[in-house]
Amino acid sequence: MFDNVTKSVRVLSAAAVEKANSGHPGMPLGMADVGVAIYKNALKVSNKNPDWINRDRFVLSAGHGSMLLYSLQHFNGFDISVDDIKNFRQLGSVTAGHPEKDFQLGIDTTTGPLGQGFANGVGLAVAERYLSNVLGEDIIDHFIYGIVSDGDLMEGISTEAAELAGLWKLGKIIYFFDDNNISIDGNVTKVSITNQKNKFLSMGWDVLEIDGHQESEIIDAIKHAQKITDKPSLVIAKSTIGKFSPNKANSSGVHGSPLGEKEFELFLDNIGYSGDPFAHSSDIYDYFNNERERDNKTFQEWKANLDKKISNDENFKILWEEFNNIDFQSLSLEWSDDQASRVVGGKILNEIGKSNKFIIGGSADLAASTKQIVSDEVFGSQNYSGKTIEFGIREHAMGGIVNGIALHSNLIPYGSTFLVFSDYMRPSIRLASLMKTNSVFIFTHDSIFLGEDGPTHQPIEHLMSLRLIPGLEVIRPANNNEILYAYKYAFQNKNNPTAIVLSRQDMQYLENNLQYEEFIRGAYEFSAGKDITIFATGSELEIAKEVSNLLDNLSTQIISVPILDKLDNETLNLLNPNSEIFTIELGRSVGWDSHIKNIKKSFSINSFGKSAPIEDLINEFDFSAEKIANEIKNLIN
Repeated sequence: MFDNVTKSVRVLSAAAVEKANSGHPGMPLGMADVGVAIYKNALKVSNKNPDWINRDRFVLSAGHGSMLLYSLQHFNGFDISVDDIKNFRQLGSVTAGHPEKDFQLGIDTTTGPLGQGFANGVGLAVAERYLSNVLGEDIIDHFIYGIVSDGDLMEGISTEAAELAGLWKLGKIIYFFDDNNISIDGNVTKVSITNQKNKFLSMGWDVLEIDGHQESEIIDAIKHAQKITDKPSLVIAKSTIGKFSPNKANSSGVHGSPLGEKEFELFLDNIGYSGDPFAHSSDIYDYFNNERERDNKTFQEWKANLDKKISNDENFKILWEEFNNIDFQSLSLEWSDDQASRVVGGKILNEIGKSNKFIIGGSADLAASTKQIVSDEVFGSQNYSGKTIEFGIREHAMGGIVNGIALHSNLIPYGSTFLVFSDYMRPSIRLASLMKTNSVFIFTHDSIFLGEDGPTHQPIEHLMSLRLIPGLEVIRPANNNEILYAYKYAFQNKNNPTAIVLSRQDMQYLENNLQYEEFIRGAYEFSAGKDITIFATGSELEIAKEVSNLLDNLSTQIISVPILDKLDNETLNLLNPNSEIFTIELGRSVGWDSHIKNIKKSFSINSFGKSAPIEDLINEFDFSAEKIANEIKNLIN
């Protein structure tokens, strides 16, 4: 029966790609045996309760092979119909070319950029181990299965994440490596000499080598990997890309293009299939029915145990409610002296950590500098209940792992580094926005005012570059209330990622009566005035205040803009700026004019910085309050 089921999976997958005249048939044809074996013999998923928190996760890191996932989900009774399959890659269809996530369809995460899914899976495993320790193994105890490709393993992010998975002994990870030696441009051996087995063994993984087309070997590998509790597992499955395609199998021609009408017919003949390729007999569906019914029953048993635990254990009840409703609206912290916003932010994060168990994260070897430490307990193989994660110098993997933790359930994870190193994390940040995860990215050392470290560490274009990402809310707080509200806003379930951007240097304590409702509008009036208006963010708010004092013959309205992307016409109308408008921000000014019209001048930095003490940099880049005030006077006279 196994052969008949894998035949149907291959035929349905190839037919969908053929009908769309777009897609990647090679991987589904090559990995159908592995996919069927996982769904039949290992995966614990409920098609009636697809978002069950204790389900096994299936990560298709080789997301170009999405038709394999759709075919398997369809035959396993998830809400993907034949019509959905026929609409593969079409506008508005639930069967996209590279799906990201859709828990209701049973899609946990299926990434397009290679390597991302690998790191996401490590994040899912971190979440599984952490929640299992905090909530109990009777509530959280599941595996993370995945299929990864040559391309995944070539991308640096996968090696970064793999080493952490080995270090942390995340034994719930079971990845199958589709070892077909083919990428878009031909044989992988042209561009890679890596012995993947030795590489992963050196990073603390358990490694098996099997024939990816032999059912018994696949099942035995799964059983073996499930028993290895102190190491993640990599199963190297030797496979033939485009298997059963008579002229394109084992070639790059089957990787990213439809088989073509003639080859598709030859493929059907070769595999022994006749009739409508979208119509499959009931026994194919029945093959998986017992497994899914068993899992649906397991869900009911799990749910009954959860309900009983909530009823009988008051401490667990409080914990479960906290987990499902993270809220920091009542958070408060008192201080009134000049401090760097990274320091104040660190104090707030530490207070958050004391009051909630479901904030978890850390820094890329920069906690001593970013100050973003949520707890003294460090996550690791000796303490899976630690909330602080030490990522090492691995910004790219940190981003992917943070997203994976967020994808798991209601945990809100964060990763922290210098703003200039957000470049290393950009693919992960972009995917966080695309997938609408509750990932939090905390960046410090936010301008040339970090001083002597020089232009390689001084961010110039990074603020606007991050603001370009749709759905990412970039917060650059300017005073103590704004910093407090930034953390309140970021660490809650709101289905979108947040970047908090903080200073290295001390910032003036600026007294204000800002209310949270004003903050989340994105901008508010810091001080009133009727002649000119200055918009400013972050440490530049204190510069705007100094400029205002020097413009003693002008009445200056100062508007603080902690979240520029939220500054819309409605908020501008409420703020009612004057006709003479200026902006001050230590970065590229490109983008301000898309939110505010008729800006007289943007005081900004449009070149790389220099290595020097702050005072010298202020003079070098004409960013003293005196120079700005004099230029404003000249511009309006």
